[in-house]
Amino acid sequence: MTVGRARAGAAVLSLVAIAPTIVRGQSKTVHAGTVAGTHAVAFETDRGTVSVYLPSDAAPGDRVAGRIDVAPAGATPPAREDNARILNGFSVVFADQQTSVASGRYEWLVPPTLPTGAGALSLRNGSTVVAESFVPIDPAPRAPPAVTDDVFFIPVEGEAGRTAVIRGRFDRGLAATTLTVGGAEVELLASSPRQLAFRVPTAAGLSPLRFTSGDRVATGMLRVIGVQLSASRTQLFRNQRAELTATVRGLDGITAPVTLTLVNLSPAAVRIEEIERPITIEPGQVRRGGTVVVTRRITGIQPGPFEISASAGKPPLAQFDVSRTMPRVLDHWQATTGVTITAGANALIQSAVLAARRQLDEFLSVQRAHQGDAEDVFAALLAHYCFDLRDDALVRRRAASRLPLNVLLRPAMPPQNRGAGVEITANEVRGPSFSDFLTRMVARFTARQAVGYLFVRSLPVEATITVDRQRRNELTDRRLVMPVGEHDIVVAAATTCRQRVAVHAFQTELLECGR
Repeated sequence: MTVGRARAGAAVLSLVAIAPTIVRGQSKTVHAGTVAGTHAVAFETDRGTVSVYLPSDAAPGDRVAGRIDVAPAGATPPAREDNARILNGFSVVFADQQTSVASGRYEWLVPPTLPTGAGALSLRNGSTVVAESFVPIDPAPRAPPAVTDDVFFIPVEGEAGRTAVIRGRFDRGLAATTLTVGGAEVELLASSPRQLAFRVPTAAGLSPLRFTSGDRVATGMLRVIGVQLSASRTQLFRNQRAELTATVRGLDGITAPVTLTLVNLSPAAVRIEEIERPITIEPGQVRRGGTVVVTRRITGIQPGPFEISASAGKPPLAQFDVSRTMPRVLDHWQATTGVTITAGANALIQSAVLAARRQLDEFLSVQRAHQGDAEDVFAALLAHYCFDLRDDALVRRRAASRLPLNVLLRPAMPPQNRGAGVEITANEVRGPSFSDFLTRMVARFTARQAVGYLFVRSLPVEATITVDRQRRNELTDRRLVMPVGEHDIVVAAATTCRQRVAVHAFQTELLECGR
C-alpha cells in the first residue's frame, strides 16, 4: 500500500501503484497530466526521466516558459552521474523550437496558426526522437486577468506538494522571477502571459510569501495545508470493513471553517460513508500543532485495488475574489463571441451565481480534490452557462421567425466571434437559472468525476451538437464543460460529423467539423 502518495501533491491513498496517464502519440513511455496551472510531461527512458512543465492555459500566440527536470536512473552515485550526463545531452523540441535539457528551462512561442488544439512535444537525442507526446493548446485564449501592469493576485492558501497559481501579467517568463515562502525559494514550474504556476512547499502552516518579477514585488501570507491518508486494512474483500483516517495539518490559527473533501476514485471496489459532501472543520476542532483527524468507514464491494483522493482548505469560492472574476469572465465572453449581455442580464447572472454559492462550492471542492484550479473551473462553468443562454435564445428566435440560423448568427472574426447582433437580455436569464444549470451539469457526472473541456466549431456555424445521444440546444461555436472520459459527439453541420472524443482532466479537446 502507498499511503499519502502524491499525485501532483494532493493526498491520495492507493492500494496499488497509481496507473499513469499515457498520452496518445508516444513512441516510448510518456506520463502526462494536467493539474492546477500546469501540464506536466514525463519522458521515461532507460537512463532516467526528463520532465517538462508547461502552462495549462497555453494558447496560440502565447510566449510560454517552464522547467525541464532530470531524474537519472541508477543504483549508485556514479551510475546516476553517468545517466544524468547522457540525459543532459538530449534536447526537448516543441513546434520546431529546440532547447537543451541541460539548460533546465525553455522559452517557446506557441504558433499563432496552430490548427489542431495540440502541439507536438518530443525528447530527442541528436536527430533521433526518443519519445513524443502532444501538449494541449487551448484553441480559444482564456480571459486575461483584469489587472494593471504592476498587480499580481497571490494565493492565500495552498496544499502541500501540489501546484498553485499566481495570476497577473507575465511578460518575462521565468527570467528575473523569484518566489519565496518562509524565506525559502520555491520551484517555479511554468508561465503563460496570464499566470505562473509554482509548487507549494511541504512544510505546513502560515508563512510569509514574497514574489518578484523584474522590479515588481508582491507580498502576502500563504497557509500551506497538508492531508495524509491511511487505512486500517490494506486489502478488502466483499463486505469487509476498514477505517480511513485523514490527518489535516497546517490549521493552527484559523478563524473560519475549512472543508475536507474526500473523493472515492474506485466506487466499484469500495464504499466510503459520509463523503457525499465536503466535511466542515471548525476552528474549535483544531488540536495543538494545527492538526485535525477525521475518520470514515470503508466497506469492500469487490476484491481489488482502491484509490481515494483528498483535499482541504477554505471553501473554493472563499479562495479568490468572485466579484472580480465574474465581470472579467463575462466581459471576455462577450468580446470573443460577439454576443451582448445587457446590463440587466449581467446583474441577474451575477446575483444568480452568488445565490448558488453552496452548490458551486461543493462541485468545485470535488474538482480541487482532483487537483483542479477552482477559479479556472468556475470561469469555465460561467462561460458554459452564457453559451447555454445564447443558444436557447437563438433556438427560440429561429422558431419564432423561421429564419435560417446562419442569418441570426453571422460569421465574424476571430473564429470564435460568431454572434454579432445577438443579445442576451434579462428575459433569457429569468428562464433557466444558474442553479438549474448547475444541477443539470452535476447530473452529467458520475462517481464525482473531474471536469474536462470540449471546444466545438464548424462551418457553417449553425450546427447543432449532440453529446452522448442527448441534444440540449447546444450550437457551434462553443466550449463545453464535460466529465472526463470518452463521449460520442455528433455535429450536424453541412456534413454531419460523428466522432468519439476522449476528454482529459482540465484540458480542452478541439473538435472541428466542415473545415
